[in-house]
Amino acid sequence: MERRLAAILAADMVGFSRQMQTDDVGTLAKLREIRSSVVEPEMAAHRGRIFKTTGDGFLAEFQSAVDAILCAVAIQDAVNRRNVPVAYAERLLFRMGLNIGDIIVEDGDVFGDGVNVAARLEPLAPAGGIVVSETMRDQLLNKAPVGFDPMGPQKLKNIAGTVEAFRVLPDGTASPAARSPATAHDNDDAVPTLAILPFENMSADAEQEHLGDGIAEDLISSLSQIGHLSVVPRASAFTFKNRGARSEEIGCELGPRYILTGSLRKSGDRIRLSVELTDARDDSLVWSARFDRRLDDIFAVQDEITLTIATALQVQLTEGEQAMLRYTTTNNVEAWTRFIQGLSFFRTVSAETYRRARRCFEDALALDPDSAQIRAMLACTLAIEGRFHRTVNRDETLARAKEQADAALAIAPDNPDAWAALGYWHMSHRRLDESAEAYARAASLAPDHADLRALSALALTFAERPEEAIRETLTAMRLNPFGPGWYRGILGHAYRYAGRYDDAITVLSEYNRQSPGFGLVDIVLTYADMGETEKARETAKALIAARPEFTVEKWALTQNCADPERLARDRRSLTATGLL
Repeated sequence: MERRLAAILAADMVGFSRQMQTDDVGTLAKLREIRSSVVEPEMAAHRGRIFKTTGDGFLAEFQSAVDAILCAVAIQDAVNRRNVPVAYAERLLFRMGLNIGDIIVEDGDVFGDGVNVAARLEPLAPAGGIVVSETMRDQLLNKAPVGFDPMGPQKLKNIAGTVEAFRVLPDGTASPAARSPATAHDNDDAVPTLAILPFENMSADAEQEHLGDGIAEDLISSLSQIGHLSVVPRASAFTFKNRGARSEEIGCELGPRYILTGSLRKSGDRIRLSVELTDARDDSLVWSARFDRRLDDIFAVQDEITLTIATALQVQLTEGEQAMLRYTTTNNVEAWTRFIQGLSFFRTVSAETYRRARRCFEDALALDPDSAQIRAMLACTLAIEGRFHRTVNRDETLARAKEQADAALAIAPDNPDAWAALGYWHMSHRRLDESAEAYARAASLAPDHADLRALSALALTFAERPEEAIRETLTAMRLNPFGPGWYRGILGHAYRYAGRYDDAITVLSEYNRQSPGFGLVDIVLTYADMGETEKARETAKALIAARPEFTVEKWALTQNCADPERLARDRRSLTATGLL
């Protein structure tokens, strides 16, 4: 038996049981590959020793606290970079806990409080993140290029007293406000983090489902305006729609401390809402309420819910926040109902759903012509239809988009969706610098809006600024790790423009796997740019098999790049593979 002081690293894979249920063979293969290609080399490089492995994790010891943290950061960085092109549900992510303390070594195994504290800290880390004890933090101050975010005293299972814990910030920043809401794991002394899920429709009429989505979206928009509350973006929260996940599972995947869920039942002009706020750490109920009101009272109910949540989470509201707390899309209930119907269609990407969204927004605008948000979303829909030539008169459609965007900005100059519509309008006219500038303004007004960041990246790519586009797309994917496949399409597009062909092939192949038939055009072009003629032809055949309606001419109509020679070269590359 040997006693000594050591730094201990405890690591565990996130969502191991869920992934094993879906694909046990593939999950184990991914885990083995990460261990052999990332974990073991980094352990050797930082003089660490793995002394115990579990099915989905490991324990390791280091003689130096600095070696331990550098190793942990290197592993997380390598794993997180590998995850970029992978669908979130299939990503391999680790949580890590580190502690320095007295240990006992016997027959190669390690025991003692030094180990136990590290193992108990690990579950407190966000997915892909690291948590350390105070003793570990003290050893690292001014010795490692990381920052520390205090989590306060933690009561750890089977550990006497409390342990001060700190979240590691690899970039050295220490402000909780700088963290993405989707990855910030809240604690009592930090900014509370909240996820609001779409309300479940309990009505017999399936068409009323949009009401549940609309109520959740309004609550997200309202509560996001509170400075001392971090709200998970809509795109990430809505991936749990109809999944029946428990609060603890949602907390693990999204990172929030609190989860708001609800259900609704509509009958005639009356609506019943049941709402619950739970603590994701232990699935305990914080607050619940039931509202049985007329549909005309829906805005008052939403106001009551937002204020009650702020009170329950002990958030102090400024006078300005109280004044702007309600999300004022419109004060007309019928207009709001048509508007949220339009949003549900708008987010299902197809020519038909965009037509239906446009009709809903037009109906809503007729009921409330003074709503900036309705005009902004109508402008976005018209701009998209015009850019993709989905209307009889493209020029007229784009002119209407510009008219509605300008009208929205005249009412509300800081409306991000109106600026996004202008970005699309400029893009359709190959005014790429203006397009990038409009999207930059939209993103600055709504910095957590992942879709706007991704579309900004598209404009930057067409403007021949691919490295900036890559950064914007990666930001979008960080903000919304559950994002749609077209994020990867934009990232692969930017990689190709930047000449990073291997990265482009990897990301675009994942896009095609996630959305069969898409990403293949850019793969053909990437192989052509690389001089891989045979691979380009093989991919072209796969493209036609997946999308028989594809033509080079239709594709070219959507390519708003600034350099006409690039477009001409790309057209020649596509036709050389046999595409028509």
